Amino acid sequence: MKRRICSYDLAAVPEDGYVVTDDGGEIYLCNARYLCIWAVSLATKPGLTEELKVRRLVLKVPAGEELVFETITGLARWASSKALGTGRVRRDYESA
Repeated sequence: MKRRICSYDLAAVPEDGYVVTDDGGEIYLCNARYLCIWAVSLATKPGLTEELKVRRLVLKVPAGEELVFETITGLARWASSKALGTGRVRRDYESA
């Protein structure tokens, strides 16, 4: 089996890591903090095309649940809330 490498720090991703999937492939992230940094960095990237802003993303969380986000901004909001431990975010996703 291939090793899953974290897109943030290049460490091996544990089984309870996060996986973001779109039509182009998968991104692996070790924890909620790394997911937040990646998502917010992408969502706020200057010159990000509209196509990338509104692409559908599927997030597999450590509990095994899959969440579907219609925008990178929705994923960034959810990831920020999760990383900060607030749990208070408008529901911008649907369960897969």
